[in-house]
Amino acid sequence: MIGRILTNTAKQISRSGWTAWASVSVMTLAFLVALIFGGLAYFANLNIQFIESKNNVIVFFNTGMDSELITRLWEKWKNVPEIKKITFLSEEEAYQKYSDHTARVNPEMYEALKTFREPKLNSSLDIELVSLDKFETVKTLLQKDIDLELKSLEIIQTDESVPQSYPDSSMVKRYKYSEVEGRAPIILKSDDSRLEEQREIFGVIRLAGIVIITLLFIVIFFFTFMTVEFRLYNQMEEIGVMQLVGGSLLFIRAPYILEGAFYGLMGSLISSLMIGSVLVAVFVLDKGSTIARFVFETFSQLPWPKIEPLGWVAVLAGLLLTGFLIGAVSSFISIRRYIR
Repeated sequence: MIGRILTNTAKQISRSGWTAWASVSVMTLAFLVALIFGGLAYFANLNIQFIESKNNVIVFFNTGMDSELITRLWEKWKNVPEIKKITFLSEEEAYQKYSDHTARVNPEMYEALKTFREPKLNSSLDIELVSLDKFETVKTLLQKDIDLELKSLEIIQTDESVPQSYPDSSMVKRYKYSEVEGRAPIILKSDDSRLEEQREIFGVIRLAGIVIITLLFIVIFFFTFMTVEFRLYNQMEEIGVMQLVGGSLLFIRAPYILEGAFYGLMGSLISSLMIGSVLVAVFVLDKGSTIARFVFETFSQLPWPKIEPLGWVAVLAGLLLTGFLIGAVSSFISIRRYIR
């Protein structure tokens, strides 16, 4: 019986002519757009994960800062419940990290950087929060502790120490370890405004991707529905004869269900192969291309999943199964109106 059902399905598809090609073409286009927007939505989700997981606050210390002061702040902040992780970056490590980055993106600046008398830059405490919901609270707490430490670093001016050329300079605070007059040697930096903007932008992209993918699947569903219904309408007499001679509902319905499933399967397969071919050509066969280098350098820090070859086969199988099910379900709903 299964063999006869498959044979009848193949005959119906071959007899469909241009309607079969139209169905496959529309489904291919719909799945292609769905995959593109699905990829954008996934990319937006990775960006949001990266933004929320990176160090949200950085406290910079001028070169030569007392290590006991840094340790004191570290010990105090590591017990704050809202803080997930604190990483110390020494002056030498900061110089090495910045010079490596500059060597790649700005060779001219890198040459100037090499002229530094000492290979040192400002040390820092990189702070990662448990949740961004408490961002302002933690930021206020950190700044309060920094202000207390700055009090201990203030230099009390005497009248003799005030330069005559700056009659109002006694109003400017001076600090130990300060490299620029009036500038504090401990500075808290945060990217909260940009952070919220990025979260909002990527959130909109993710939502738009989900909405568009949903609409495209609805289009696929109804197009398959209309295609199968058109075929049923033209074959009502043949279906009636099959019912009169005792054909079971399963035997009559199955070829039409499989026909719709075939259209969905082919649409998802062709679109997946098109997207896969472009990705392989750009990122595997020509890794040195401008596009590949740009993507690797710009987005390499995102938490990309590591997928083995077998995993890609599973992804393709999932896409094919999705197309198969969408086509089959829409066909099943369509034939229930005619074949009872």
